[in-house]
Amino acid sequence: MFEESQPRFKIGCLTPLGVIGNEPYEFYRIAPPGIMLIMIPVGLKEFSSADVERVFAPMTSYLDQLMERGVDMVIQNGVPLPILLGLDGHDRLVDLMGKHTGVPATSTVNAVVKTTAQIGVKKIVAANKWTDEMNRNLGQFFAREGVELCGVVNKALKPSEFVKIKTGDHIQLAWDLGRQALLDHPEADALYIGGGTWLAEPVCRKLEDEFGKPVICNQTARVRHMLQMLNAWEPIQGHGKLLSA
Repeated sequence: MFEESQPRFKIGCLTPLGVIGNEPYEFYRIAPPGIMLIMIPVGLKEFSSADVERVFAPMTSYLDQLMERGVDMVIQNGVPLPILLGLDGHDRLVDLMGKHTGVPATSTVNAVVKTTAQIGVKKIVAANKWTDEMNRNLGQFFAREGVELCGVVNKALKPSEFVKIKTGDHIQLAWDLGRQALLDHPEADALYIGGGTWLAEPVCRKLEDEFGKPVICNQTARVRHMLQMLNAWEPIQGHGKLLSA
């Protein structure tokens, strides 16, 4: 009797920080109806390999909890964790997630680099709050998909610093860094605004209007990538070039 009110798909998400805020707010505004997020925060405190190992130590317990909720796929959210692990560490993690759960498994960084390549981007510039070393590792993920990270405009901040930034100031920072990146690197085919703690999707649309190039953020990349993995992808209008392509 209530079949139309039930979710079509449940997506199990391991989110990096201890408090979940912008991610579901932005996801449900963009994604089509009938998609539910089941979320577990892993509590990352700093951008370091040691802290990544700490938060992922109970990985199988997290996955068991998600499977108890009947999820149809699992995703490791947040780009900093896998780029701190590196390509091999990331691949082992996603492989473990898939084998332990028996459902499709992926990550935000996979979503970003794969969807960027799908729309034909060859050179991309990035704007984010990550360190230079993290951005060098990010470049390796793009390179694996045949995309060159041709430049970065960043303001390196610790999680304890950027979670305290007011929403409006955070959006302004995404705009300032993203716009500067496109101005500094006219050779780029597209821009990637990295990070999930700021509301990047509205910034993406505004920058696309000004520069006429695709601007990709975690949320739009995840929506497209996850729906493709669930065989439920159809273009979504009104939220930028990546989702409408």
